[in-house]
Amino acid sequence: MTSMNDVPAFPTSEARWQALEAVLGSSSFSKNPRLSALLEYLCARSLRGETAAIKEYSIATDVFGRSPDFDQSTDAIVRVEMHRLRRKLKEFYLGEGADQPLEIVIQSGHYQPEFVVREKPNGHHAANGNGSPPDSAALWKQLDTPIQHTPPKLTSRVSAMRLWAVGASGALVLLFGFLFANGSFRRSSRASSPPFVAAAATRAIAGAQNQAVRILCGQVHMGYRDRDGNEWGADSFYSGGTALDVPAQPIYRTRNPHLFEAMRAGEFSYKIPLRPGVYELRLYFADTSYVPGPAMEGGESVRIFNVSLNGRPILPQFDIISDAGANTADVRVFKDVSPEKDGYLHLDWTKAANSPLVNAIEVVPGTPHRLLPIRIVTQDSTFFDHSGTLWAPDDYFLGGRTIARFGSVSGSEDPQLYERERYGNFSYAIPVAQGRYAVRLFFAETYFGASGADRGGAGSRLFDVFCNGTALIRNFDMLGEAGRGRQITKTFHGLEPNAQGKLLLSFVPIVNYANLSAIEVIDES
Repeated sequence: MTSMNDVPAFPTSEARWQALEAVLGSSSFSKNPRLSALLEYLCARSLRGETAAIKEYSIATDVFGRSPDFDQSTDAIVRVEMHRLRRKLKEFYLGEGADQPLEIVIQSGHYQPEFVVREKPNGHHAANGNGSPPDSAALWKQLDTPIQHTPPKLTSRVSAMRLWAVGASGALVLLFGFLFANGSFRRSSRASSPPFVAAAATRAIAGAQNQAVRILCGQVHMGYRDRDGNEWGADSFYSGGTALDVPAQPIYRTRNPHLFEAMRAGEFSYKIPLRPGVYELRLYFADTSYVPGPAMEGGESVRIFNVSLNGRPILPQFDIISDAGANTADVRVFKDVSPEKDGYLHLDWTKAANSPLVNAIEVVPGTPHRLLPIRIVTQDSTFFDHSGTLWAPDDYFLGGRTIARFGSVSGSEDPQLYERERYGNFSYAIPVAQGRYAVRLFFAETYFGASGADRGGAGSRLFDVFCNGTALIRNFDMLGEAGRGRQITKTFHGLEPNAQGKLLLSFVPIVNYANLSAIEVIDES
């Protein structure tokens, strides 16, 4: 594969913020606070990786102050203003923004902004790159330089907005800071603050937070946006090793197979710049080199290596296949991670038997001594519940199938949690750090119990639930316990991960199929 120095970069968050600043600071937009608030809201949520939450309802309530009972079928405020915004953006880039190297584009029928690299002044096109100084000529020059995943520096205007937000809207800043720190976005009334004021405050807070770093190891050509809306950058901050492509093949226990399409292999290290603070570290592995022979033996002991963090072993004598199995996504999680005094996180891979490898590295701002909550719904997209808490789409599973289950589920403030379920004989291997966890499981019987033939009664569905081999529930009869169409939640405390760093939840049928709607994992350490 080509060297990192031979490829262009991807637009950094800094470059995109500055593209937004250029628009908001223009004469046409500065005179139109309504459209400025709308554009800033869309771009801020996109740059925070919250693309799944950019919907007509949220725009109406968060930006235009519509009430929680907003009905898009009778109120076209969002569509009307989006049409005006698209037209105003085109006018800007044809006029005073003609020399801007990045263009913000919002396609018709969509609300998610795109940042498109425009044609250079000499007629050549700049590669999609990651860099953005204040003037366009310098930006185009920087777009052609190697990727640097350093935390973005804010422009003077953004810094001024942050100071204004802290000084003039302290209560609002504290509120939004608390919500973002807990991974939640809660809608609030706009009665006391104009929409554009709230948008500026939320953006200032987001910019002030520590930045997440997501690296596709061995991938030097492109970035990737995962199913949760998180943006991953090409390989960077490495020293040593070799970038290798992975042949296309199924990877089990992941809905983001692109994370495992390349690797860095050999003996190598990563030196990742971070601001002071507490982080969570996730290392992504999948060993796809093993092919079973006639004896059908496993691939254990073929590849063994060591991984250290800031000079301390965290995965000694690590064997991916022994840990997770062949062609299986293996995520190892570590909490209370901080950079060294030099401002870098140091990760080292050394050989024990055969070459070490890693597919992806993720470093996200964390909470001291506690892993951030994990919430999974057995659906294909992210979901915000009634309190604004984010639930991630289905992941980490093996076996079973999903099916839509429409109709109301009573006893829940969030019946949308039950619009789809996983059923069959299946398991979830949820990666966590060492500690003790509360696991809450969400069920509802939406098939058996209806009137008519062959719809059964109590005892029509029975199954067991295990965690790391220990029974949590035996002979679970949802219909007999709660009846049809009613929420059932089961909470278990003090659960510890197995030696492979997983909460392995197994759902084993006895009569008919096991089923599940959602999982919540809370660190109780």
